[in-house]
Amino acid sequence: MSEKFTAFPLFKSWLKQGKQQFQSIPVLIWSNALTIVFLSLLSIYAKIKSKGSGIENLFSDPFYFNIFYEGWLTSLSEILWCTAIAICLFASFLLSKSNRPFQVFLWGSALVMLLLFFDDRFRLTLLLCAFFGACKVVKLSVYSIYGLVIISYALVFGRTIRQTPYLPLLLAFFLFGFSSAIDIAPIGGRGIRAMLEDGTKLIGLINLTIYFWWICQQEIQKNIVQK
Repeated sequence: MSEKFTAFPLFKSWLKQGKQQFQSIPVLIWSNALTIVFLSLLSIYAKIKSKGSGIENLFSDPFYFNIFYEGWLTSLSEILWCTAIAICLFASFLLSKSNRPFQVFLWGSALVMLLLFFDDRFRLTLLLCAFFGACKVVKLSVYSIYGLVIISYALVFGRTIRQTPYLPLLLAFFLFGFSSAIDIAPIGGRGIRAMLEDGTKLIGLINLTIYFWWICQQEIQKNIVQK
């Protein structure tokens, strides 16, 4: 009986500490609340429409026992996208407000990469192809828009980019363009096509991630020395 009484204040103290910690990081409260609301609405919809299998599909991990390595390099590409974006966003909040031009450059870089990542991960171009039908025209249009976005990005942040060792960034964008061109071009052979399209994109992502890791850590170190 005495153990129950001693355990209750301990639990109450732990609950109080947990509440204080969550309140000290407001984004945690909103993130958890929004996620719970979203999942609850999704569950209610699935229950009403009898689409429980759809929920399973959303959470399922594609895996084929006979081809256990399927998608490994695609997953690596997605990890590199997320790493580069996270580096830019995290570093931008570490820098002081006196370094505003570099902060804005990192935010702009993160937005451009986020756009390209969303298309790559959620197959937005392929969805548009399925919707409109004329796949080649759709791909050409979408890739042209992405090209204009990258050119605009280079024009807006050209001065900041020139102050960095920018060759890996140029190489990355060139390889992305080459990968897009191969996607449209009528090239036969599954292995060769995959290597030219997805292999070049992977090399581009490696260069992109290392570039942002390098310039961000250099800028943060410079910021620390100045303080």
